[in-house]
Amino acid sequence: MSWGREGGAWKARLTGPATWRKLWTDLERATNTVLRVSDTEGHLVHGGGPTRGQTAYRAAQVTGLPWSVSATEAADAAPSQSWTARRRLLVAGLLVFALLVGAGSLLIARAMGREFAVSRLQSDFVSAVSHEFRTPLTSIRQLAEMLARGRMESEPHKQRAYELMLTESDRLRRLVEALLDFGRMQSGAYTFRSDRLEAAEWTRTVAAEFQETVRNRGYVIEVTAPAENACLRGDREALGGALWNLLDNAVKYSPDAKHIQVDVSCPNGNVEVSVRDHGSGIAREDLGRVFAKFYRGANAKTQGTWGTGIGLAMVKEIVEAHGGTVRVRSEPGQGSDFTMVLPCHES
Repeated sequence: MSWGREGGAWKARLTGPATWRKLWTDLERATNTVLRVSDTEGHLVHGGGPTRGQTAYRAAQVTGLPWSVSATEAADAAPSQSWTARRRLLVAGLLVFALLVGAGSLLIARAMGREFAVSRLQSDFVSAVSHEFRTPLTSIRQLAEMLARGRMESEPHKQRAYELMLTESDRLRRLVEALLDFGRMQSGAYTFRSDRLEAAEWTRTVAAEFQETVRNRGYVIEVTAPAENACLRGDREALGGALWNLLDNAVKYSPDAKHIQVDVSCPNGNVEVSVRDHGSGIAREDLGRVFAKFYRGANAKTQGTWGTGIGLAMVKEIVEAHGGTVRVRSEPGQGSDFTMVLPCHES
């Protein structure tokens, strides 16, 4: 029983055991403690459950209450709401940090992989260009030395040496011009002219010029063109260089099959110029990358075929600059078919 004065009147409050137990239970939940309440004779009135840590004890004689009370932290106490929120925030922060670290590591690994790949391609390019330069220079030097030292006395031998030197110097000139043109195309500094080209005549001219460079090696370039006179608008020299690159590739990868077929057709308002060889073909994993600059496929490496790795990249650059496309069909061991598709113009 407790007494209290309210508004000039005294009021009494009677509290039973159930009420006290509810109050003690609510207090335990709010403080994550276990309460042990005993009366003045030492009988346990409320309490129980496992405990841990230090215990706070207040005797009935000290508090003036009819009970002695001890409070101990509950062994299986649930964490408070504030601690739960902090823990969730901490876990979320750790997850975000882990994701950032993982994403950063992946980006760094990919960037390093690309850098290594570019470095390897550039190294291969420098090695290939060095070889391409060295070959004609060596031939020219050897022939010049033989002529200078009088080792060729007959006029036919001298004439043959002059022709070989001219051929090798032309090869060297084309290589230098290709490198310079490719650099200008990549930088956007190359200006394409707009010449009127008769497709069949232009194709036969380029093929005939190329035929002269490979005749002594036994290659035959056959051109098939339609009777109608389809015309193109474009840079004669640049487009001729693109066709020359396709013919040169066909010869490089056809060491045993000496017949190269060039077909000119005019489907769907376009002019298609195809170069077909019967050589080693292209591996399927390389088909999607043959037009990438500096890239040389597996066949080139296994067969020891030298090249700069920019020929097909230049073909793609030139054809696309003229509003066309270039496609390739190939099967390993069955040869390759490269086709330039260019817009047809009225004659």
